[in-house]
Parts: sequence; structure tokens; C-alpha cells
Amino acid sequence: MFSRHLSSKSGYQMLQVMRFAVEEINNSTTLLPNVSLGYEIFDHCSNTKNLNSVLKLISKNGSIKPKEKLNNYQPKVIALTGPYGSSKTITIAPLITMDLIPMVNYGATSYALSNKLHYPSFVRTIPSNKDLIEMIIHIIRWFGWNWVAFLGSQDDYSSDGLKLFNKYISNTGICLAYQEGLSLNANYSLALKKIDMLNINVIVVYALPQYASKIIKAAIANNIQDKVWIASQAWSMNQQIPREPGIEKIGTIIGITERLLSLSGFDEFIYKTRGALDAGHNDRAESDIQGKSKTCNQFCDYCSLLTAEEIINENPTFSFAIYAAIYTIAHALHKVLQCDINECSKNTMAKPYMLLGEIKKLDFPLSGRQVKYNDNYDPTISFAVVVWRTNMNPPQFEMVGTYDTHPEITFTIDNSLMPWINSGSVPFSNCSVECTTGHSRQPEGFHSCCFSCKKCQPNSYVDFSQSEWSDEGSTTCKTRSVVYPQFTEIASIAIMVSTTLNIEIIESVDIVLFDSSAVYKDEL
Repeated sequence: MFSRHLSSKSGYQMLQVMRFAVEEINNSTTLLPNVSLGYEIFDHCSNTKNLNSVLKLISKNGSIKPKEKLNNYQPKVIALTGPYGSSKTITIAPLITMDLIPMVNYGATSYALSNKLHYPSFVRTIPSNKDLIEMIIHIIRWFGWNWVAFLGSQDDYSSDGLKLFNKYISNTGICLAYQEGLSLNANYSLALKKIDMLNINVIVVYALPQYASKIIKAAIANNIQDKVWIASQAWSMNQQIPREPGIEKIGTIIGITERLLSLSGFDEFIYKTRGALDAGHNDRAESDIQGKSKTCNQFCDYCSLLTAEEIINENPTFSFAIYAAIYTIAHALHKVLQCDINECSKNTMAKPYMLLGEIKKLDFPLSGRQVKYNDNYDPTISFAVVVWRTNMNPPQFEMVGTYDTHPEITFTIDNSLMPWINSGSVPFSNCSVECTTGHSRQPEGFHSCCFSCKKCQPNSYVDFSQSEWSDEGSTTCKTRSVVYPQFTEIASIAIMVSTTLNIEIIESVDIVLFDSSAVYKDEL
């Protein structure tokens, strides 16, 4: 839950959501009656340090037997949820999925994980990068933009997103004018200056929070103003970035997140939990606690300092996905154990592969949403479009649009809620101004959306069958009109004189030819 040896409020909040879901299920008298879920949590803060923990989870009595028959395979756990992030997930997924242990993930969006040949038991409760990229393209096209930049980080999450973005913008009229994957030590200012010089006003920031934070700070420091920033799900609801001084000047920030749902009873659960913890930690020195908070996968004494309000108000982006992951496992167990409203079968030994088979068939309501999976074990989509109200204290996230795929595909944005800077109209981010009627595009440069406009030449459009043609600068044909000149006009007089002369010449020629013929005949 915690990343790079540093304790994370967001990670701790995710842990509490998982605990809340498990306790809620164990207290239910209908979902798994007379059965209790147990769990083991470990902090995936380092691939190298946590590989042993992963191996322990999939072992049987401390050992792993390759190619063991599924009916005989009973590992320490029958399902796993997490970890957060695509790179960490891709590292351990082959170990988990090779024996069909359901890996119900709440925070890995890489589209590669939808490949069931490589990851046969990977299930996710969060939309994939493919879904997120399609949503971003919907937003760009909604506002008529076609000149955009794409900034990401150097990891599986961003590289996957960039590859999909390039793929899906083909034949949409959108041009990717600038793209770059940034490391933590990259020159962020230089990248933003290049974007500004190219007159790009829409910037997709498809990056993890630590990279997005650096991009936004660099924009503020370099006085980059009046841009549109499209935030990917990883940082769209971040609680710290909106509080950066000067952020209101950089433009409009549009975020994409899963439709936010409140988890009934979660706040009360946190208040109750914090009350019990506070009783045992009031006399602990903060300096000592902070000193221990960097220990990887061992202690999180720092977490006890967090107030209930800090946990409840933390980024809720992944809350429902975690909640749905635990309930997915519970509903699959309900089927495997042949539970009714009173009890579950005591004669059935639940195997991991049995759960996987039931997960694919699940379709159940949860907190106002429908949980079901397609053939790739990907969920139905329910996105929200939010805008950042950074001029408010504290900053607010306002939902302005939605995108759903169940029961049918719908997408809409309320344009009246968009907080555009300055004029209040939609910002312009196109390589060229669209040609007016009667003008045609003349390509300029590499990108298809860069062009100049040239007035259509006369007769650009011709319909000979109807004796019609177009005038200069026109896109329609006109019927031929007949104009009769007056006899008194100079042109008419000239035509009549020339006609008379032509007739006289023709008659003279006829006489000569006749005489010649006569002479010829006489000679014969």
C-alpha cells in the first residue's frame, strides 16, 4: 500500500477501505453465513523486498510445486487483491496467475493485463488504459480540439497510455503535436516551453501523481497560462496538487475518475477505528514516530497520527474499486460454497480456480453500481468528468460530465459548468482555423490538421449533364444562363459585320471551285 519506503495517506486510506469491506462481509448474515473471510496485508513498497512475501502467499506448506494439478493445489490464499500500479502488478502477476489464483486488482490499468493468454486469472475492478484513453479522446472531440500534447512518465502506466492514444486518434482528425515521457529528473520546464512555442493549448498529463506534481509546479514557475490540462485517473482527484500556490493561473484542469460513490458506513468505521488507536498513542512523541515511518514493510507508526478526517477526506478514486474487489471474491465464494441465506456448504473445499470460474459469471448490484465482467475480466465503465475549482478554499472537484457503458454507452458534458479562463468561451487548440465555405485545404507540414485555405477555383465543381458549373469560391453548381446582346451594342455590331464578311468569303470560294471544276471537265 505504501510506496518507496514513505508512508502514504492515500495508501493507508486504501487499506482501511479493504478492512471495512471485509468486516462488513463478515458481519453479513446472508452473503457468507457461518463463513468468515481472513486476510493478510503486506506493503508492496519494493519488488525485490516483497518477492518473498508473494511466494509465501502462493505456497502450500512453505513450498511451490510447478505444474501441480489444480484439484490438488491449495495455496495459503485462495485470492489476492492488489497491488496498486501497473508496473508492480506486471512484475508479480505471472507468479499469481500461472496456477489460476484470482488476482482481483483495484489499481493496475495497463491494457496488457487484459491479455488472458499471459494473465489468465487477472481480474480488475478499475477501467483499463484503453477505456481511459477512449474517454480522453471523447473529451477532446467534444470541444473540437485537434492540436494536443501528451506528457507521461517513464513507466508501464504512461507508455501503455501513449501507445493506445496514438492508436485510437487515427482517423479522428486529432493531431499529437508533442509527446514526451519524463523521468523524475527530467527538464520539465523545457518540455513545457516547447509546448508553448508550438501554440498547443490542450495538454494530456497521463502520469502518476509524483510526475504530475512536477509538471504542474513547472507550469506555475514558468508562468504557463490559460492552458487546458486533462488529468488521467491516477492524479485527477489528488488532494495536494490543487493546493499549489498559483495553480489557478495555469488554466482549466479537467480530470477523469470513476463515478464517485460514498460507501455507506465507512466514515463511522474510521471514527470507531481511530478512537481505539488514539487511546494507545496519545503519549507517543511525533519525532519518534516520524523516524520509524520510513521502514519498508514493517511498521507504520506514523499512520496512528492521522486523524479520522484526514483518512475520510483522502483521495477517493480507488475506494469503490477496492470495495468491489473484496465483494467480488465474497460473491464468488458464495457460489463455490453453495451458500443460501442461512449457511454455506461445509463439504466443499474452495479452490482458486473454482472462484475464477464463478467470477466470470458474476452480475450483482453494489452501492448503486452493477458489478460484472467481460471475457477479459474487465469491468463495466462508469466515468465522471470533473473540473478543479482551484480558486476556492479548500479546492473543490465538481462533476461536469459522465461516461457509462452499462446498460448502454452514453457520454455527455454540461458545457455551462466549464470554468474557462478569460473570455469564458472554449479555448482554441487547433493547428489551423477551419476553412470557410468556398475554400479548400492546402496541406502544410507533417500533420494532417495543419493547412492553409485557398479559394476554390472557377469550375471546381462541374455537372456537364445539367450544363452546370461553379463560380470562383463557390461549392455549389449553377445552371447555365443565356444572355442575348442588344443590336445597338458594339459587340453585336462587330459580330454581325464579321458574319457578313465570312459569308462573302465562303461564296467566293464556292465560285472558284465551280469554275475550276468546269475547266477540269472541259479538259477531259
